[in-house]
Amino acid sequence: MKHHLTHRSSRARLTLAALGVLAAAAALLVPLTSTAATPGSGTISDANPSLVWSGTVMAPNVNGCTATSTSCDLYKLTVQPSASSFMVRIKLKPAGDWDLSVFGPDGGLVGSSGNGPGQMEFVTLVNPAAGTYTVAAAPFAPAVGADGNSYTAGADLVPLTAPVQPPAGSDPLTFQNEPAPNGLGGDAGEPSIGANWKSGNSMFQAGLQALRVSWDDSVSPAKPTWTDVSFLTASVASLDPIGFLDSRTGRWFSSQLSGTTSLAASTDDDGASWLPSEGGPLNGGVDHQTFGGGPFAAPLARDPNGLVYPDAVYYCSQDLVAALCARSDTGGTTFAPAVPIYTDECGGLHGHVQVAPDGTVYVPNKNCNGAQGVAVSEDNGLTWQVRTVPGSFNGDWDPSVGIGSDNTVYFGWGDGDGHPKVAVSHDHGRTWTNTRDVGVPFGIQHTAFASVVAGDGDRAAFAFLGSSASQAGAFADDPNGPGFWHLYVSETFDGGNTWTTVDATPNDPVQRGTICGGGTLGCGNGTRNLLDFMGITVDKQGRVLVGYADGCIDSCAITGPNSFSALATIARQVNGKRLFAAYDVAAVPSAPNLSGKAGGSANVLSWTAPDDHGSAITSYKLFRKAPGGTFALLATTAGTATTYTDSAITAGQAYTYHLTAVNSIGESASSNDVTPAPAAPAPNPCVAPGVQVLSDGTGDELTSEPSRDLQWVSLAEPTSIGLGNLEFIIKVADLSKPAVNTTWPLQFKTADGADHWVKMETNALGAVSFGYGDGTNATSPLATVKSADAQSAYTADGQIKIVVSRSAFGIKAGDSLGSFLIRVSVRGGVVNPTPDNAPDNLAPTGQYVVKGNENCAVPQADLAVSGKDLALSGLKGAGNLQVVAVVVHNVGGAAASNIKVQFSVDGVAVGSPVTIGQVAPGGTGRATTNWDTHGQNGTHTLTATVDPANVIVEKDESNNAASRPAVVQGSKVVLQE
Repeated sequence: MKHHLTHRSSRARLTLAALGVLAAAAALLVPLTSTAATPGSGTISDANPSLVWSGTVMAPNVNGCTATSTSCDLYKLTVQPSASSFMVRIKLKPAGDWDLSVFGPDGGLVGSSGNGPGQMEFVTLVNPAAGTYTVAAAPFAPAVGADGNSYTAGADLVPLTAPVQPPAGSDPLTFQNEPAPNGLGGDAGEPSIGANWKSGNSMFQAGLQALRVSWDDSVSPAKPTWTDVSFLTASVASLDPIGFLDSRTGRWFSSQLSGTTSLAASTDDDGASWLPSEGGPLNGGVDHQTFGGGPFAAPLARDPNGLVYPDAVYYCSQDLVAALCARSDTGGTTFAPAVPIYTDECGGLHGHVQVAPDGTVYVPNKNCNGAQGVAVSEDNGLTWQVRTVPGSFNGDWDPSVGIGSDNTVYFGWGDGDGHPKVAVSHDHGRTWTNTRDVGVPFGIQHTAFASVVAGDGDRAAFAFLGSSASQAGAFADDPNGPGFWHLYVSETFDGGNTWTTVDATPNDPVQRGTICGGGTLGCGNGTRNLLDFMGITVDKQGRVLVGYADGCIDSCAITGPNSFSALATIARQVNGKRLFAAYDVAAVPSAPNLSGKAGGSANVLSWTAPDDHGSAITSYKLFRKAPGGTFALLATTAGTATTYTDSAITAGQAYTYHLTAVNSIGESASSNDVTPAPAAPAPNPCVAPGVQVLSDGTGDELTSEPSRDLQWVSLAEPTSIGLGNLEFIIKVADLSKPAVNTTWPLQFKTADGADHWVKMETNALGAVSFGYGDGTNATSPLATVKSADAQSAYTADGQIKIVVSRSAFGIKAGDSLGSFLIRVSVRGGVVNPTPDNAPDNLAPTGQYVVKGNENCAVPQADLAVSGKDLALSGLKGAGNLQVVAVVVHNVGGAAASNIKVQFSVDGVAVGSPVTIGQVAPGGTGRATTNWDTHGQNGTHTLTATVDPANVIVEKDESNNAASRPAVVQGSKVVLQE
């Protein structure tokens, strides 16, 4: 349990001082001579598969080792690889306390172990490359053994064989990944997660933050809402964070390690209110605390609906040698003294405590005399037994236990060969069955952060970070180390016989390179961002949720390098069977969760496959509506599609979409409505401000004069300025009062490379003039200035408009202008003669292709109706009052506003004109009126006339009226074609 070697949080440093005192005391009891390992080197191979060496006592060293340390005992191990898969297991049995580190041929750390005094140290190398490795024994608190040595060490080459097991399952499991937003959860190494079966919320411990996550399941994948609900005393300081939620009671604990106890509090309402806790026993361990809880074991029992908190709460922690657990009978408010759960039977750090429905308590450990094991209490934490998993080897990270509703135990771990493995016990860990390698489908070679949860007795989930890279150094300190780490989730629905494994982060690695396991002092390159573990839980509906820290965000997800972040993230199950069979109900899909964005000339819609409720999605239906319209089917896509691009849109028009999913059972409810921001029309040189060629930030002008503060420059050719003319527009922050003695000169080149300019200028009295010329001397008193067109002007809001004939520069439609540059100039001895420029780097840029305003057509609206647009929508209340409706189409290129529609019958107006506010190009509007048909039996002509007074200028005025025969028979009216 020494922080400089084992997998501890970077916060956990205070115990080093205490350990150093112990080491110093030990130094007084042993000689301080230093000798090398005996022998000092050896070669391991198929022909020589075992090596043994020893070392005598040395001066204590609490600072760890390097490949060249003189304060450590060094052994040179040359590896000659086998032809097939293999591992090299290095072990060290100490007298006193020695730690073990192994360095690769390049000197980088590739493995370490730091257990308590007298405990065996193990390091396993899987398929190590050929070369000479340095095995460093660190004398933390050495003693002299009975044989005169201070330690004995060895190495064994162990062949690895492919497992014999059933084929992997194929359940269609999918997950949504939801990172914490808005600055929450940014320091979430070794997170915890819990699901409240009462409220439906999730709780997430992200370092010092306790976060509540609520889920909107009206769409699928669900929409999360993250809220910081941290309690003050449990969010100020920490040596290690941990969280625990008793799902059946809804009580959540936030705990921050503080010496032999923790700063903790509990909440029964997801963080709305908190109850301070004693935090643990006063005689607890100093490291790696864990909270857990569940029913009492017989003969103790409590009424789950009684006034007293019904469950036992356990606090376990690691001490210098032993691990300790304490029980609370007050719902985690106070604790009884802790008792040892093991001493030297297991070493290193334990995993998280779990309580079975029958009250049995389990604490897993990765190294119980070289095997994976679990400490078990069947008497409410009074006594404990260590039970190991046959055929397992000690690993690098905590194993995990999940317990089903019938007390079936699922034990998941990263084995000594690096593979993710799981085994099942039906007798509290005395025997184990169905040992499976769940990483086979993805070729997983290295495993970190095993996390297991179970639901029904025959259903469980095993989550882990995995890498398929076979090279050594997966847990070393090289930021550029090999491998891509993804979150994998494996689930069983037949009691652990077969497992379905999926990549829950297929498009975004959780980490690139290494996940450093060298402890606080062994990860100096900043590679220990994820710390030691992650969390897993199951909600009331049987969905699996994994809480993990994302170490690869933003650009890292696409190109790298690794960001070494630790962002709180939840992977929540969307598809596939749940861990509770009661929710295996075949049904139509859940409503999809739709999103969209404008993409220039198209709208791009996207979604993730929603929960299909056990029947594969066969298609999606996308619906669209324009303003004032109704939803209509736009497209039907394949069931595998997750995007659709709608290019049949009018620029500037807002469209609204929703989506449904279809499976063999039926069609889902509609998704959320999405209205992408209207695609902006392409820059139009025929309409001011035209096409922008330069831009500049506001507020960077040096004389605090807004009329000199450039913003952008554009060119336009509207027909209103006269055929054959160009309009240069210079935009500044404000021109309500133009600065005196100032020139705003825009320089550019024509296609022949010649230089030209246009400018606005003020003199000392503020008089304004507009001109143009050739060359680059626009601000020179000697420049030849020609007057610009009289239409040139400026506006108070900051637009300078300089109009010049194209012939003045010898250009025609289709020619290009380029290399634009503007430098505002101040005359009269000002220190800063050019207070603002665009571009700022003074490198001329930008291009404009002359349109020729003789080629500019003025877009006009075109309002059209036809007989089929006239309809009756039924009686308005009782009697003979009919509602007449007409749909008006704008088939022109400009919007029309304030549109009047007059209805008439047989040429006689029915009511007053009806007004439609606006109809965009390509859009429609609808108008209605009431027609009293009482006493009008017979055939009539019903007419709707749009813009009856011809107020709106249209491209075509001949399509504004439409008529249909209407036959009235009492209260029945029929429109004829």
